[in-house]
Amino acid sequence: MERFECASCSMKTEEASLEARCRKCGGALIPLPLVERRVKRSELESLPPGVWRYRDLLPRVEEHQVVTLGEGGTPLLAAPRLGAELGFGALLVKDETRNPTGSFIDRGATVLASVAKRDGVRRVLCTTTGNLGASLAAYSAKAGIETRIGIHPNTDQGKLYQMIAYGAKVEMLSHPRAAPSEGEEGTAVTAANHYLLEGEKTTAFEIIQDEGWSQPDAIVLPVGTGGHLTMVWNGLLQLSAAGIVQKPTCSLVGVQLEGSPPLTDILEKKRRRGTEGRGALAELEESDPVFLKAAARAIRDSRGFGVKVSAKEAIGATGELARTEGIFAEPAAASVVAAVRKIGEKELLSKDSRIVCVITGTGLKDTKAISRIARTAKHIVTREQLVIKPVQLGATKVSILRLLRGEPLFGYLLWKKIKEGRSISIPSIYQHLSELEGIDLVRRSSMVRARGRERVIYELTRKGVAALEAAARAAGGEKLLLD
Repeated sequence: MERFECASCSMKTEEASLEARCRKCGGALIPLPLVERRVKRSELESLPPGVWRYRDLLPRVEEHQVVTLGEGGTPLLAAPRLGAELGFGALLVKDETRNPTGSFIDRGATVLASVAKRDGVRRVLCTTTGNLGASLAAYSAKAGIETRIGIHPNTDQGKLYQMIAYGAKVEMLSHPRAAPSEGEEGTAVTAANHYLLEGEKTTAFEIIQDEGWSQPDAIVLPVGTGGHLTMVWNGLLQLSAAGIVQKPTCSLVGVQLEGSPPLTDILEKKRRRGTEGRGALAELEESDPVFLKAAARAIRDSRGFGVKVSAKEAIGATGELARTEGIFAEPAAASVVAAVRKIGEKELLSKDSRIVCVITGTGLKDTKAISRIARTAKHIVTREQLVIKPVQLGATKVSILRLLRGEPLFGYLLWKKIKEGRSISIPSIYQHLSELEGIDLVRRSSMVRARGRERVIYELTRKGVAALEAAARAAGGEKLLLD
């Protein structure tokens, strides 16, 4: 029997549908460990690697209903060179970039798509910043389910191209909190979907099995919505309930990017009630972390702690991980490497601790990460090659650069100023900003709260100033090719 708990009010329920929410408050549901399921180590070891090796610990679906692309079974690799740089002699990397669409979310997508096929779902609807949409589109394509995806204005192009390639129908939304077109019929899916979470707990199953059914001292992973971290802890609890391992002894370390809602208050409130912890969590990278309380509880119960890193540190860690271990991760995933460096500097774990870093997503579809690394590789790319010539800037981009030279602005204000002289949509403005950011002509300088929403403030870079001046000099003699 599948059992769930509301992330907001803690009300428990059973046998939830694919779209189910809490009947009491409408909150997202968290799967509880399936404590009645018993399984032997020898049975698991006899099955081929992958998420469905653990089907006895997952929601019930028949063999012919399983939708799989070969997800899971990702390697747990020793990372001696990276460990030497960070000061830990037993550092391991769980490389989730090897999943079919390059993200750990494939673990959840296979379960969600299988349940959708079991329940006869014909169309799924989703709003996403990238990885969820790419994964959902791929598995829906495999299952023969139509997919309609609303993407945020800052969705990376690499992830957008994946969605399109898998046949999803994509709609650009006006801002991150907008919903897809009203009137669409279908099953709505978000990153907080309980069946998506069910698959994500297999990260813990594989780590423990690859460790010879023993537990590392710590597992370090990005917090995000809090769902993956929560389910890794639930996975450890389920293995214990199934008699596979003893009581969980592994500490969870949650890594968060600066500028996101804090978990600190929740954890400190628990400590005042007598709960111990090694450190304080600072901020979540997600603007709306659905599983805030659940993640805090998992960290507290595991006697873990949190580490915050800056965007600059996460980007630097992307290159460090690639250079030392040959794994190219997106910055949010590489943030765990930056966190381990801080853990060593602050001596939060002993130097002989066995630490697993979960690398949740590849950098190959993050065009911004690729461009940042390319700009620092001066032995390969010269400054001259990186200069953006005037002929590459269209009228709209030049207008954006001119406005930002006057003062930093967010997308909506740019749209209001530009639309006075031409017809242009808000999504188009954000697309231009994304392209300008990708070639280092503008950058995000800060976040402000306006009219109840977080707004990203953009400013001109030095390279942007130079490009604008070059465009002005050439305005009379060059044809503008890119708008």
